Amino acid sequence: MKKSYRIERVPSTLTKAKTLFPDRSSFNRADLFSIPGVMRASDLRPVQEIGPSPEQWKETITSAIYKRLTVEDIKERPYSTEYAAKDVYKTLLKKAPADREWAVLFRMFAAFYSFSSLAERLDEAELDDDIAERAGYDILFYLADETFDAVKLTGGAMPFAFEPYIDLIRTDTGRLLSFPYEHFPAARLDLYRLLWGSLFTKMDWRREELERTVPVSGSKTIQTAAHMHQLYLLGEMDKFVDVAVTGPAELFLYFTHWLQDAKRSDRLIPLLKASAALASDGILIIQDEYSRRLFVRQFIRLIDEDDLSIRTPSLIKDLYTALLPFSYASLSYFLMDRGDYAEWIDLQLLVDAELPDLDRAGLKTAIKEAPEETLPLLHHGIAALIAARNRNAYRQAVRFSKRMRTMYKKLKRTDEFDRWVDWLANDTKRLRAFQEECKKGGLLHD
Repeated sequence: MKKSYRIERVPSTLTKAKTLFPDRSSFNRADLFSIPGVMRASDLRPVQEIGPSPEQWKETITSAIYKRLTVEDIKERPYSTEYAAKDVYKTLLKKAPADREWAVLFRMFAAFYSFSSLAERLDEAELDDDIAERAGYDILFYLADETFDAVKLTGGAMPFAFEPYIDLIRTDTGRLLSFPYEHFPAARLDLYRLLWGSLFTKMDWRREELERTVPVSGSKTIQTAAHMHQLYLLGEMDKFVDVAVTGPAELFLYFTHWLQDAKRSDRLIPLLKASAALASDGILIIQDEYSRRLFVRQFIRLIDEDDLSIRTPSLIKDLYTALLPFSYASLSYFLMDRGDYAEWIDLQLLVDAELPDLDRAGLKTAIKEAPEETLPLLHHGIAALIAARNRNAYRQAVRFSKRMRTMYKKLKRTDEFDRWVDWLANDTKRLRAFQEECKKGGLLHD
């Protein structure tokens, strides 16, 4: 489990002063700072005024980040980056205008430009990938969330006077997709999609951005994903699928955002089609197997299987198949629930599933509903148990062989089973322990 380098806040109880006149019936502490006129020392420091234009706001915010977080500081103390950046951000919020609407806009500016300038600083520091991620991942997503929270506080309707400020953020949001930014593509795309989905809602803006982000030779994956996001917002899902299936496999890792947004909408099925086309190669972009399984589990949780298995069962099957072996359990239960026993059996043979495990995951149903189709699976599983060369596996092999004998009897093919037992006895004659278990189980006789 990755260590967290987040600086924990001091418990609030340690910042409370003792009350001067305690109530004998209660020893609750009174907060002195709630008394009118009592202030913290930090509140007495003068707050530097900032200019009224959007460019001046931007300059104030970026300069504060650059001054506090130099390249040298980040290189020497990378894990202090989160604490320092949060401190700068919270100090900046004290410069917000008194008017509530303008204060919310300033908060949006402070969070957005703290994000963009910090991301640029982290790139300039040229840290090792692992160190850069641990130093910057949490704080960048925190600032992205702060930006989105400020957008939500605006309520969607903004005064006319805000337009030049929104235009500046809109222009600089596009810069997140390319030079000078290299690291943290997921965080940058996350902020880009949040802003274009909730703040920049004019259709003319989105069509303009759609043209600006058209992928060309050498385009980064994040730019292709941004272009797909504009297609998604405009509802042009056929084009969305076309771009996805011809794009880089890394695009698959950015689909969870769209899946979460598109639940039960008409965009969902095209999204799944595009996902299925990218999944088999896309999941391999993730370096370790544990993280792949974690991602696939999260991905599948976003799919309403009950609804989609009725509307587009073949699409669900294609997607789960593309995600094998990490989607094995989901695909196995899906096929069993649909009664696709032949395909369920093929899946178990493909992944070399063990019979004792399958006994708790549908084997009994398959034997009952499709006994003839299940026989090859039992033969394969029994051979694997015998090959394990231990007494417990031998006992299990005998147990499943006896169940298979019952199946052959019901199919009126007992002669085939007898021939198989004769062959097995000869093939395992050197496995004395197995022969003993067969005799105990009544498969072989002296």
